[in-house]
Amino acid sequence: MRDLRIRYWMVLLAMLVAVLLYLDRICLSVASASVERDLELSGDKLKWILSAFFWTYALAQLPAGWLGDRFGARWVLGSYVALWSLSTALLGLAGSAFSLLLLRLACGLFEAGAYPVCAGIVRQWVPAQNRGFASGIVSVGGRLGGAIAPVLTIELMIWWTYGHSSWLLEGNANPGDSSWRPVMLLYGIAGLGIALIFVWLYRDRPEQHPLVSPLELQHIRGSAQPLPSLASQDAAGAVSPSPSEKLTLPLSALLTSLSLWLMCLVQFASNFGWAFLVTLLPRYLSDVHHVSQQSQGWMQTLSLGSGMLGLLVGGWLTDFATHRWGLRYGRAIMLATARGLVAIAFIAGLQVSSPWEAAIFLALVGFSTDLGIGAMWAYGQDVGGKYVGSVMGWANMWGNLGAALSPIIFGLISEAFAEDKPQGWRFAFLFCAAVQIIAAIAACGVSAAKRI
Repeated sequence: MRDLRIRYWMVLLAMLVAVLLYLDRICLSVASASVERDLELSGDKLKWILSAFFWTYALAQLPAGWLGDRFGARWVLGSYVALWSLSTALLGLAGSAFSLLLLRLACGLFEAGAYPVCAGIVRQWVPAQNRGFASGIVSVGGRLGGAIAPVLTIELMIWWTYGHSSWLLEGNANPGDSSWRPVMLLYGIAGLGIALIFVWLYRDRPEQHPLVSPLELQHIRGSAQPLPSLASQDAAGAVSPSPSEKLTLPLSALLTSLSLWLMCLVQFASNFGWAFLVTLLPRYLSDVHHVSQQSQGWMQTLSLGSGMLGLLVGGWLTDFATHRWGLRYGRAIMLATARGLVAIAFIAGLQVSSPWEAAIFLALVGFSTDLGIGAMWAYGQDVGGKYVGSVMGWANMWGNLGAALSPIIFGLISEAFAEDKPQGWRFAFLFCAAVQIIAAIAACGVSAAKRI
């Protein structure tokens, strides 16, 4: 029977979910200037609202991962997509800072289900030796959503204000104060449609999908040789839970793994630096380089879009390094390299004077951050066994605590130099570079060769 490669379509479904994930995550920060004027918010108040998303997103990672392990991705992830899309749509109706805060907390709570559950999708549908690249493909969806969010959001806002694209208007067009509202409603409705598509097409296990042939199932479950140091039962899929198996939360194992704690530090640093790109980059460009809101959108797109290349290159390098040096060093090398390059990019960004030069170095931050994502995902799939969602959720929780703290710490450091804003941002960049160097050292101790 012919191999229809349904596994590729399942990975693409996860990628589509990731596109929506980041589109909905970033759209509010892109529209921040209009939101502030429309709701008469101070910049400080909006900064805390943007940060609030990451607190619920971080704290809900572990429960979300366990739910995916226990009940399967089809209905768990489908429900999460529908709920965060509804929360995004309701943002368009927010009338106060309080309602905006509650809805962003809800977005964070429900978006927390995306990546831990998607990691389980990759483990169920992709042979062990290809998981680094497959994980990179899913993450490319997130970066694609992040890359198109700034330009798409601004263009839709301008269209709502003027009835024309900015390309048809002279000069730098500025969207109206209330133009962000219909954009949130549009994104939310689109997300509800994606939730229905996912539930319709996805199946939790290859054995359950009517189009999966015995040939494809053999390839997924065990025709390929397992990776060095990887337990044979992983390649054969014997550790995959049956739909009826009840899984308890492996909290003791999570708390006592030194390697996992080191990975948590790596992910904390990764998200700490990356979150700057999606929360305070527009403010940095305005304070230091006096860039218009429309140009900010293009520069933010460049910094986030570069991550897509980093994911593809990093995913391929992760698989190559693992085949060359095994799980222990193949994963660790990629993790440490990514953190070191991010530190270099932040430091180099201090030496430039023009806004587009700064945008290029911040694009290097995006590229280098995502260079290590494939190794992060593959690590969780290597050591998690049937608890891959729980392991990914635990590490992502700490990573997103870094994202939650990022706009607060960057903002506090920059604001400590109110009379000299460029100097404040210099100290903020140096602080972030130091965090990355510490994480690069920690990455050297991460071992994917030992199950948790």
